[in-house]
Amino acid sequence: MLTGKRVAVIGAGRSGLAAALVLQERGAEVAVFDRASAEALVAARQQLAEAGIPFYPNQDIPQPLTDYHLIVVSPGLPPSHPLFAEAERAGVPLWGEIELAYQIAQAPIIAITGTNGKTTSTVLTHHMLTALGYKAHLCGNVAGTAHDLPLVAAAHRAQPDEWLVAEVSSFQLLHTHQFRPHIAVITNITEDHLNYHGSWEAYARAKGKILHNLTPDDWAILNARDRGTAQLLHWLQREGVLGIRAVESAGHVRYFARENPLVPLADGILDLSQTPMPALVGEHALENALVSAHVASILGATREQVKEALATFQGVPHRMERVAEIGGVLFINNSMCTNAAALEHSLQATPKPCLAIAGGIDKNQSLHAMADSLARHCRYVLLIGRDGEAILSALHARGYQTAEYVGTLEQAVPRAMQLAQSGETVILAPGCASFDQFRDFIERGERFKTLVRRYAS
Repeated sequence: MLTGKRVAVIGAGRSGLAAALVLQERGAEVAVFDRASAEALVAARQQLAEAGIPFYPNQDIPQPLTDYHLIVVSPGLPPSHPLFAEAERAGVPLWGEIELAYQIAQAPIIAITGTNGKTTSTVLTHHMLTALGYKAHLCGNVAGTAHDLPLVAAAHRAQPDEWLVAEVSSFQLLHTHQFRPHIAVITNITEDHLNYHGSWEAYARAKGKILHNLTPDDWAILNARDRGTAQLLHWLQREGVLGIRAVESAGHVRYFARENPLVPLADGILDLSQTPMPALVGEHALENALVSAHVASILGATREQVKEALATFQGVPHRMERVAEIGGVLFINNSMCTNAAALEHSLQATPKPCLAIAGGIDKNQSLHAMADSLARHCRYVLLIGRDGEAILSALHARGYQTAEYVGTLEQAVPRAMQLAQSGETVILAPGCASFDQFRDFIERGERFKTLVRRYAS
């Protein structure tokens, strides 16, 4: 399918490099383009040079486009980028990395998307399949774990009797055409990434592409109580999208809800609300468990197998991660919390009384929602980052005074240690993106853990 094809890969990040290497191994003539300078991409440049793949920094629109049979685009390129219009005018197909992955995959795909909970659900589902005896590959947009791969790299290596368990983002789904997982999961859809998509509807519809190509042999697992998912389904059903009709007509839609924690398994019903799962904290964690248990149910698992998998799950770094207990104060790293809905879920699950470290870049104009959550749940709030002072102003407007702007984690952690008392919890729950002060949420979480341990010693 790809042998001899000239392919331009746009973006020399994690997924772009993986796509370029896979394409080359499959016989394509590949060139990689990136708008960043060569100096900013030393590691990528070296990796591509070692593979003999041409690399063109300082440009992200190959000229002329008609020199290429296919363009594979980075998920970081915004929909407004002129490349998309130019490729359409030139008649050159444009795929995202996960579309390429689907086109080459021999193994079936379990794809999980959503605003919140998708990473934990993905890692837990992978653990569940492994516990059931399947060979499964953790892959996709999962970050902060030790063994994940871009979906295209995992698809390249996985055999037909194995499974691909992939977290997929709205950015990735936006540029799919035939992408068809065997099991498609939407955890929830709330406001997020509005600075990228431009509107909540555009964001939700990008998520919804996970359902477009399903057949009666496939499955969908959906949140029965989520208003965003309900709105998306209304649009898709009204517009006659064949994928959702196909699984509905086959009876292959599973709806989950915290209020109905029962999962039908091969040997009977399991009530997850009565099932120990020590690494999963809070009401939203029950939803993560329901997602994974429904996947296991589709694959024929028993009650004992699901219970064992939930009992042995170790959790996910940077998601309600217990860092240390110092002088009776529990420190939790939840750096993955990057929006207002995630902040609310995090604080609901946090042992009280609690002190929160929050702030960064508010990517969804949600200062007031964040202030409401912080005021409702926290004894004290320490604010950092670009929009921390604006969150502080929103708290003061609500009459909440036990908060201060400290600027950085380096200031926040020792201040939290001064303020916290035995029996309390300090949680890093930013509610914001990290790019003002850190490379990503992983670096932010690792910095927090390092600071906590340094001051503890």
